[in-house]
Amino acid sequence: MLKSGHDEIRDALLRSGKEQFLAHGFERASLRVICRNANVTTGAFYSHFARKEDLFCAIVEPLVSALHNMLSEVAAQKGTDQIIDVSKELASVSFARSHRDELYLLFECSGGTKYESFREELLNNYFFPIYQILLDRSSKKPVDPALTRILLHMKLVEYKDLIFGEYSSKELERLVTRLSLFSAGGLQHLMDC
Repeated sequence: MLKSGHDEIRDALLRSGKEQFLAHGFERASLRVICRNANVTTGAFYSHFARKEDLFCAIVEPLVSALHNMLSEVAAQKGTDQIIDVSKELASVSFARSHRDELYLLFECSGGTKYESFREELLNNYFFPIYQILLDRSSKKPVDPALTRILLHMKLVEYKDLIFGEYSSKELERLVTRLSLFSAGGLQHLMDC
């Protein structure tokens, strides 16, 4: 199916905006440069987006929606006591790597947008409650939420390196497997204390 001129302009703006936001962050990205690189006028920009933030949101919101759906499904799953599952870890990292530009925009380039607190909201509203439940299920006594928060931040650092690092698929699988084994052993020892 052929795209209309309207769709082609929108696609060009999305590509150019993504490039500029990745290079300069939302606040420092120039709307004029975005339009120039997309070969459109600012008037054409405003026929597609009301403001620069709307362009940023159009780039990241498909991923935000997919993440919310995926994490809601994980949160709804009852009965799993397994903290570390290598296949799920690998699937999560692979999914994130397939959206690394958008994740980078959300984590590092979203200052000045409605997504500037995205990482903290993701940790606090999704990952923390899920991780706390899993840790509590695996422990002989309730786990201190401060400990859960520290473990979660450590996991985020691990994930960031796996997502944004330059690893082949084979290296990634090996690293995720090894890190999962290390995490499972450490968490089990911690839970037994």
